[in-house]
Amino acid sequence: MSRRMKTEFAGVRYRQHHKRKHGLKPDAYFSIRYRLDGKQVEEGLGWASKGWTASKAALQLAELQEAHRKGSKEPATLRQRREIARMEREKQEKKGITFGDYFLNTFIPQAEIEKPRETKGKMIHYRRWIKEAIGALPFSEIGVLELEKIKTDMLTAGRAPRTIACLFSTIRRIWNDARLKGIVSEDSPTKKIKIILTDNKRARYFTHNEADQYLNELKNKDESLWKIALISLHCGLRFGEIAGLRIGDIDTQRGIIGIRDSKGGFARYGRMTGEVKEVFSGIEGNREELIFKDANGNRMARPSKVFTDAICKLNFNDGVIDRRQKLTFHSLRHTYASWLVDRGVGLYDVQRLLGHKSIELTQRYSHLSDDRLANDVKELEKGIQEARKKVVSINR
Repeated sequence: MSRRMKTEFAGVRYRQHHKRKHGLKPDAYFSIRYRLDGKQVEEGLGWASKGWTASKAALQLAELQEAHRKGSKEPATLRQRREIARMEREKQEKKGITFGDYFLNTFIPQAEIEKPRETKGKMIHYRRWIKEAIGALPFSEIGVLELEKIKTDMLTAGRAPRTIACLFSTIRRIWNDARLKGIVSEDSPTKKIKIILTDNKRARYFTHNEADQYLNELKNKDESLWKIALISLHCGLRFGEIAGLRIGDIDTQRGIIGIRDSKGGFARYGRMTGEVKEVFSGIEGNREELIFKDANGNRMARPSKVFTDAICKLNFNDGVIDRRQKLTFHSLRHTYASWLVDRGVGLYDVQRLLGHKSIELTQRYSHLSDDRLANDVKELEKGIQEARKKVVSINR
């Protein structure tokens, strides 16, 4: 690039490129120079090969100087104007991003890195309910009416209120993530959707006799499934946590099970009973090898139908209409917690053994300790009576 050269127009200059040509002449880059707030400002405009000429540059300079004289509210420099134009273009581009585009191209790739276990559930939500309703809509066109339709469709299809709440939680997560990235500025419209939740907590758990019958039935069907059920019952592990166990997670010497990816999103440890230690005794191999696998040698995606069939064969749910009273595979974990509380284990310890993030989740088992609370009050009464007897004795 050569030195700056003046033109016939005051304040307009150009430089010639030492290699690039515009026709037979060297290509020239035009710039303008002016004073703003007592300071010299120089800004580039563009190449002659892109349509810039000295006269066109002079017109641009004259426009800026006229705006300065009139005290216009427009940006004072070309650089500021270009920045505002760039931001406006980005704003318009973001407005055009649909909910589905953002979910598939931004949210999911990021989630697969940060929280891979969550992506499957959210993809199911998207394909079943979100895609058709709002997948093709820009964020700016999604409001209460669109979300109310999703809720109505799910209720019509017989979905439980908590299932609907879970789906709306997915929408809210995606929306808030887009808001953090500047795609949308408004709050998620899910805040304005009212979902009346019902109590669907499992209230029933296995008795010791039922648990023994269930384990025996499973052992006769499939020893691997029996082991899975025993681990859930004796260690309180969720099915997904058991499915993800690898050989290196087992420490029979200390009696602990390393759980890498719990539902809460953090690693924790399960504690073995003697029977579970026997299940894992002599286990060896590649530390990263899965202990329990599906028919294809991969990680199991969901509990086998055999678990449900065994409960049906034993008639444990015959005549039970309330789903909260029905026994399922997950009832094994519920039973683990309930048996602990029955034996006097404090809720804080139960919380840690279950891997609950907060004590509120564990409070559902607090009613099982009511008998001990009644005994505690009786002990209080004894203390009061004994104190009164001492006072009477002293007065006499």
